[in-house]
Amino acid sequence: MKKQFSFEGSVYSENKTSFKKILKKHGFAWKGKLGDFIWLGKNEKMIAEFERDPERDITLSATLVWSGKKKTDFLKELEEWAKDVGGEKSVAKEKTPLSDKRIQEELKFWDKLNKPDEERLKSEGRPEDWIKKDLKKWRKRRNQKRKELIERYG
Repeated sequence: MKKQFSFEGSVYSENKTSFKKILKKHGFAWKGKLGDFIWLGKNEKMIAEFERDPERDITLSATLVWSGKKKTDFLKELEEWAKDVGGEKSVAKEKTPLSDKRIQEELKFWDKLNKPDEERLKSEGRPEDWIKKDLKKWRKRRNQKRKELIERYG
């Protein structure tokens, strides 16, 4: 289940401290990277996406997406907070084009670093059975990486 909350940039900016207090109160931990805003709880997660104006250094809009298997105390408090500060609640799409794009980009980069080069291995005299084992191992690791990215980006 996913719930989405949208805010005007100024509304989110004025109230982000209280949002972060709610995250902390419910034991969420930051798991994002530079440019990715992800917090993980025990059985739920929050992803934030921002539209920014870099010239004026302001947030134009903010979208918070909660996902979990069932309603929690955190979600109830988040819904109250969003309503109080003026956010709009909607049901989030299961996958966003942005998350699919991020997943594909990261997998493509990961493949460049990790996929065995069959032609090179053959030309170096590596046995065919070993190459097949290398490819099987790579596919298994790629599926694990894909699952990690889906968990991170939704």
